[in-house]
Amino acid sequence: MTDCAVAILVASPLDFEATYALVHDAQHIDFLQQVCRIHGSLEENLTRRPPRLRLALEEVVVGVQKGFLRLESALKNNDRDDHSKSINSIVERAIRTLVGADTDCRDFDDDFKWKLSLQRRERLQIFHDLWNKGYIVTFGSKFGADFLIYKDSPKHAHAVALIVVKGFEEEFARVDIVSFCRIAKMVKKQLVFASVRTLKERECESERADEKTDSLLDVTSSDVVYVSLTHALLVSRQDESGDTM
Repeated sequence: MTDCAVAILVASPLDFEATYALVHDAQHIDFLQQVCRIHGSLEENLTRRPPRLRLALEEVVVGVQKGFLRLESALKNNDRDDHSKSINSIVERAIRTLVGADTDCRDFDDDFKWKLSLQRRERLQIFHDLWNKGYIVTFGSKFGADFLIYKDSPKHAHAVALIVVKGFEEEFARVDIVSFCRIAKMVKKQLVFASVRTLKERECESERADEKTDSLLDVTSSDVVYVSLTHALLVSRQDESGDTM
């Protein structure tokens, strides 16, 4: 089996959010899914055999950073060098975000400046952190979540948790929390909110740490914070306070 998969990056300088990659080789698809814990999504078509694997930007960045994914351009001849340069700009910028070495856009061509939203950059970091913890991470839009995490192949096991990405100081309505909890209970999965702390937020959190006696926060070394919340816990705290929604 190969030790490095090859993918063709599909990117547009007008919409970095839509960046993805395609893996066509069946052996490379098996390698990514079985060895590298990168699941992707199979794109099947009656006129195209075998199916190809589509990788989201989060999966692409992890693969390139860890060295088991190599990107190529679909273009040929004179256009290949320019397109390859844009590929490197996109992926390098994303990797710098993950490792905390994010710089301004002056190192990159004007046509390919970094334009990912803050939320997408945080999704990249949280995906990376979950992958490093040993999970298989897929996307959870059908449940209203950002990610689903698995301890085994999604082909053989159910997801153990819904991951919802929120800003560390972001406020959201209680009805949203209730909705997420109800969905998690219905599908029998743990509900986890994930956030990325900035340096300032980390310092404030450290100052308050001694005052906490019963915290739900699980802080990792990479400054990604996870808060697990169950429907039962939410209901019991409502009963104690006499609050209604």
